[in-house]
Amino acid sequence: MNKILCSLVIAGFILFFQGCTKDADVKLPVVDSKLVINAFISPQDSIIKVMVSLSQPLYNNSNSGLYPNVENATVQINDGVNSITLIYNSADNYYSINASQFPIVAGGIYNLTVYTPDGKNVNASTSVPATNSSLSFSANNINDPNQPETYTIYATWNDSPGIEDYYRINYYSKQFYDGDIDTSYYSQFSEHYTDKENDGKTFNQHFEVYKMNSTGSAGELYLIRATKEYYLYHTKLMEAINSGGPFSEPVQMFTNINGGHGIFAGFNQYKLQVFL
Repeated sequence: MNKILCSLVIAGFILFFQGCTKDADVKLPVVDSKLVINAFISPQDSIIKVMVSLSQPLYNNSNSGLYPNVENATVQINDGVNSITLIYNSADNYYSINASQFPIVAGGIYNLTVYTPDGKNVNASTSVPATNSSLSFSANNINDPNQPETYTIYATWNDSPGIEDYYRINYYSKQFYDGDIDTSYYSQFSEHYTDKENDGKTFNQHFEVYKMNSTGSAGELYLIRATKEYYLYHTKLMEAINSGGPFSEPVQMFTNINGGHGIFAGFNQYKLQVFL
């Protein structure tokens, strides 16, 4: 009898709580998509290009990992005097012009505006620093029989005193195999450097590169001198890439796009040839 009573009590509780449940009616915030801009300008580039896409709201039913390209935007760049409109390249999904039509020069200040027929409108500004031509390097084989084609490159450059500077080293090589039948490209970027604590001092950076078995091996070593927005964007990007783990704190990406997201930043490069 006690077992029967206990069963009836439990059944009564279940029916009671079932009767108290109801569908939740939670109103999610309405967030409009915004324009996302990705554009870097440099005097050494042969093409000026701007990528334009749409952000995806957090609360939606679509795949938020996809950022659709915007094909009907008006994209313009100006230097305060001259202005030019970029043309959409449907094959590569970006807006571009030949740099000869609108030369990017050191010391210039450039403004980007992007707007769409549905009323979205964003803008951003950046500058282009002067070239730092103090870069020098040495390349030495590490003398490891297990890695006979590995070299260490030691790069050195001097910072300009009294100026807020941001740097990055890039090594790029093109390897040929069997004549021109097969070609391999290798690129390596250093960390980002600021002269905040090293104003007017000498910077040193070393890293390993590989000379693969080939009929030719020539590399290019670049000293990138960049704007603050270039530095902040790439620093946050690396934090996001390396954050990892399901319990890590989300990284708030840097943006200098007014009314949208993304980056518009200038930089300059000084190049040295490297033969291993």
